[in-house]
Amino acid sequence: MSVLRAVRDVATDRPRASLTGAYAVQGFGFAVMLTHIPAYKDALGVGDDAITLAFGCVCVAAGTGSALAGPVAARAGSRRVVTGGLVVAALGVAAVGLAPTLPLFLAAFVLYGLVLGAVDAALNMQGVDLERLRGTSLLGSFFAANAAGGVLGALAVSGVELWGLGLGVSHALIAVVVLAAVALLAPGLVRTVVRGGPVAPAGRPGTPSGVVPDGGGSAVAGTSPTARAGAPGAGAGVGAGVVVVLGVAMVAYPVGDSAVSSWGSVFLHDVLASGSVVAPLAYAAYQLAVIASRVAADTLVARLGRVRLVRSGGLLGTAGFVLVALSPHWSLALVGFAAVGLGIGVVAPMAFSAIGDRAREVAAPGDLERVTDQALARLNVFTYVGAVLGGVLTGVFATADHLRLGLVALALLASLSALLAGRFVEQRVPADSGSVTAP
Repeated sequence: MSVLRAVRDVATDRPRASLTGAYAVQGFGFAVMLTHIPAYKDALGVGDDAITLAFGCVCVAAGTGSALAGPVAARAGSRRVVTGGLVVAALGVAAVGLAPTLPLFLAAFVLYGLVLGAVDAALNMQGVDLERLRGTSLLGSFFAANAAGGVLGALAVSGVELWGLGLGVSHALIAVVVLAAVALLAPGLVRTVVRGGPVAPAGRPGTPSGVVPDGGGSAVAGTSPTARAGAPGAGAGVGAGVVVVLGVAMVAYPVGDSAVSSWGSVFLHDVLASGSVVAPLAYAAYQLAVIASRVAADTLVARLGRVRLVRSGGLLGTAGFVLVALSPHWSLALVGFAAVGLGIGVVAPMAFSAIGDRAREVAAPGDLERVTDQALARLNVFTYVGAVLGGVLTGVFATADHLRLGLVALALLASLSALLAGRFVEQRVPADSGSVTAP
């Protein structure tokens, strides 16, 4: 490793740690909302239909928030979207827990969904920025942190239930935890990344390219421009077709995630007669495999390349769903669920890295940040399209007689990731060079 690279890695260590924490906080909060469903039903005296409506509203609101994140980040910066969004999300968590009526509950849930989508998109903007500044794949580990945060959120809900805390008190405490984490992490996030322009973090002219705080006054600056003048499509945004293709390629993850969380234990219990103790292990095997695949993803990108990794992941996910569908015994199905997690878990982070590269190929000098953020926000909408589609599939194939057929449908969807893996090719423009400067 060159001295320059070593210094740059040290300078970006704090932003990397802070962003990892922010991804985990986002996953933590979302898991708290998901795993409190029985408590919501009891507190409001409503049935499954009302809760289904609430989560449908969350998906629509999150898609809207994701789409809005691009223009908002262009004006305020992705760091402010992340920090401000997490603060509002924490308030939304508290409001959901304290809502005395169904209309107020739905309003609080919609508010939470709106910032959920905005923060998701802005986190990925930060992640792509940091990948460029560090010169290596990082999104896999960030997505792993998000999944791990979800596990912690579920454990937190279990803990507050064990202690017998009321819904309002537990949500308020969890909101305080999120707010404290935001206060701790915010100073280390990527503050300003200005590509192809002479703007420094404090508004001082003459400092080229991107700047990342390391907590001690240092900054990472890459040379400019990061897109070639006169390159094909220079000045344009990433085409809608490119966004759609990558979105379709990655949609197997949110659909599969929704389906496994809804069907997994039901399939083991009702179809394979596993017993109530074993049934929850379907989601556990899947989720642990997702985390493991994402932890390894960045290293695997360096060894295999993004295209081979996505193709392998899509094929493994397809095989996993088929194995579950054909399993005569729950033990074999658990292997299949783990294979699904290992396979489709890597696709989403690689899609966001790929859209960042597509932005570099088409953006004019000085316009890369806007083009990238816009493309990332649009791609992130497919996360919630997938969640809605997963809910639809759950309804269509919900009975035990149709679960095997539903798993085959998921296998076909996962195969799209393998078929479209060629669209995940690494950047076709030179990587940033850079230097470390201190003000």
